[in-house]
Amino acid sequence: MYYNILTQKDHAKYRAVKKTVKLLVEFVEADCIYFSDSAVESKIGILTIVVSKKSPHYYDDVVFHLWKVVEKYNNFSFCFFDRECIKREVGKGNLFFLFNCKEIDLVYRNSGGKPVVDIKKLNMKRLLKKTVANYQMWISEANTIGRDLKYHRGNENHLMALYVIHEQFRYLFINTSWVLTGEWVMVENISDQQERIAKFNSALCRTFDLDNKEEKELLRKLDLARKAVQWGEEIEPLTAEIVESAYEKMQWLMSEVKKMYQQYAEQTKQIFKEYGNQ
Repeated sequence: MYYNILTQKDHAKYRAVKKTVKLLVEFVEADCIYFSDSAVESKIGILTIVVSKKSPHYYDDVVFHLWKVVEKYNNFSFCFFDRECIKREVGKGNLFFLFNCKEIDLVYRNSGGKPVVDIKKLNMKRLLKKTVANYQMWISEANTIGRDLKYHRGNENHLMALYVIHEQFRYLFINTSWVLTGEWVMVENISDQQERIAKFNSALCRTFDLDNKEEKELLRKLDLARKAVQWGEEIEPLTAEIVESAYEKMQWLMSEVKKMYQQYAEQTKQIFKEYGNQ
């Protein structure tokens, strides 16, 4: 059964969404599929697929069986979950599902499927309290990771200083992805982390400007520092200027993450207001 955008033939994204959803339901046992516009202008949107209990594949594995679809339709961001995962994550304060699985975002539901997020039954204050607590914990832990940074900089140990900053970047990207993508993206390379987040957030995708030669080189040296410390690989000499540039980027990212959470809190309040649940 199709809903919302798939009943509006004059909608600009009607054809692309309908074609992709029809293909998905041929290969995936899906309870529901939601479509929401991405925050990034170059992306057509996010498709959140709620995998049925009847699926022969666990929701986390579905993407590997559909890699050809995911690659071919790269103008979408595909997110796969099951109901238990969504229930658990919403209970932890994950706002991804509140923003992307609303009633108006529903584009497909099988005959026995029910919507996965009932906003009218959620407690906004409790939800935001958990979200804010997570944010504060992550910032605190990112600062803890960087507790030796001053020492390394003071002793001109540029390698360890850059490695510490790399780990702060990685930690913040991983935990920010929890809200932006609904899951933790646990990859080592912060370039890959930014590439994933870039599909969901137009501000954080500018953390490192890959069209800027100096910033691209800084990103490369951050990853080289990780490999040198973790794997013992050789690395070219580093300078205090490189460390300072990375440090300034980290401070910028922390500021942007704070803004993002503040904006999301306000958007959450507005969503609850629209649903008459405050």
